[in-house]
Amino acid sequence: MPPLDDETSAQDGCGLKAADLPWLLGYALGFFLLHRAASPWSGPGFFSLWYPAAGWRFAMLWVRGIRMTPWLGLAEVLVDMISGSIPTTGPNVLLEAWGALRPAIAYGFAIAAIKFVSAKVHGAIATPPMPFGLASVIGPMAGALIILPLALLRPDLPAGGIHTSLLLSLTGYVIGDLLGVLVLAPPLVWLANVLDRSEPLEISLPAAVPGLTDAVILVLALCATNALDVAGLDFRSLPTLIAGTWIGLRHGSMAAWLTIVVITVWVLPHSAQSMAVAERLDMHMSLAATVIAAWIAGSYADAQKTAQETLERRNRLLFQAERLKTLRAMSVAVIHEISQPLATLAIEARHLHERSDGLDAEIAESIDLIDRKARSLSDLVRRLRRFGGRAADEPSKLPVTMLMGSVTKMLEPELRAENCRIVGRRINPQLVVRVQEIELIQAIVNLIRNAMAASSDGEIRLEARAQKENVIIEVANRFDRAQDSANKDETMGMGVGLMIARTIVEAHGGSLLREDGDGEVRFFLRLPLSRAEL
Repeated sequence: MPPLDDETSAQDGCGLKAADLPWLLGYALGFFLLHRAASPWSGPGFFSLWYPAAGWRFAMLWVRGIRMTPWLGLAEVLVDMISGSIPTTGPNVLLEAWGALRPAIAYGFAIAAIKFVSAKVHGAIATPPMPFGLASVIGPMAGALIILPLALLRPDLPAGGIHTSLLLSLTGYVIGDLLGVLVLAPPLVWLANVLDRSEPLEISLPAAVPGLTDAVILVLALCATNALDVAGLDFRSLPTLIAGTWIGLRHGSMAAWLTIVVITVWVLPHSAQSMAVAERLDMHMSLAATVIAAWIAGSYADAQKTAQETLERRNRLLFQAERLKTLRAMSVAVIHEISQPLATLAIEARHLHERSDGLDAEIAESIDLIDRKARSLSDLVRRLRRFGGRAADEPSKLPVTMLMGSVTKMLEPELRAENCRIVGRRINPQLVVRVQEIELIQAIVNLIRNAMAASSDGEIRLEARAQKENVIIEVANRFDRAQDSANKDETMGMGVGLMIARTIVEAHGGSLLREDGDGEVRFFLRLPLSRAEL
């Protein structure tokens, strides 16, 4: 399923382009049809308690960009004038035209604000499709707020009933737009994304058994709602609200939207019948509560899934970085071992070449070949040493709490698989170090993995504290003395993992020490604090 927050054609500026004209014509036609389709649910003081044209407007602004805001507003004004919804003559023409223009402006500002905020913040609230869900709720509310100032000045509001009439009007407006946006906008945005990419629509739906279970739950909720309605109880919407939220949290926004469609189709025929305005408003308020809860729950579930995928991708990158670091450390060790004998060989070959005068031509040629090959190998080793010592990334300031959080999150699957856990006291959030994040995370991960392999009770202690101008990160585990002598070199960190960790720490100007005692192995990783934190 394409992400709802994938802007396909949003552009800066408000200029109308030739490619926008077919979109505007299609928008005007769709707005006219959907506006007329909402008439069975209309009432005094507002368009309709079910207003699908709002979803049409929202989808167009989300897909084509907020630069289309004034042009959509003008299209709506023209459609309303042609259809007779607003007068074309008289003293109130400009006021009525402004009233028809305001919703598009409010939606444009709401969408722009949500996209601006989601670009500046991090976390689930900024992860697709959460911004779409928030904008779909805030847009109708912004429309009501922009209507409010001039609505207070209308001369046709009944005397003595201004506040009640205005409250009913604005509430009806918000509910009608909310239902229209959340029912119509998601499939339109999905379809626009698919057409823009020329890709098949990927629909993410529950598996057969969970889907059947949720369908049964939804049917039971509708039956319970109907029974409570017949009984005249005020909390009749509670079953569908719970069912919609449950399905959204379990399966995401697509399943939530299908649930919304089913509930809306079930309610609308009842509310389209002749009934008092207050009764219809009450029914649609209950429907709106269910729709909002289901959609936000589904959006949150999708955002959590996206965040988890991002985290797993980062873990894979860290794993690859660790493998590269291991290869780098091994290559450095090998180069170090061969550099000295190779240097001696090159010196001796050069000396032999200098004394080759007067020897047989074939022997002299062989000596010259040995000399050239030895010098080539020496140059190659020097280049490899320079490459092996190059930093993987640039140092940056990093709170120790964030460092520990990344390490813990990365190791969660391994800890569960090994039935281990990380414990420790709260770390001072003011401790900050200047490090190469990926490399230092790898060093700590190596130490914890060694501790997991050697731990006798599955408990790994991970703590950090300030010590003068340094921060001390401690990794400790308890061990079985009977097993220690047999496995010490392998499980207590005497292999490549510890060598890599020590190399990384020392490259940061720190040190790595080991201390044994009281049935516990403790590694102390010392790093200099960032100067701003001293």
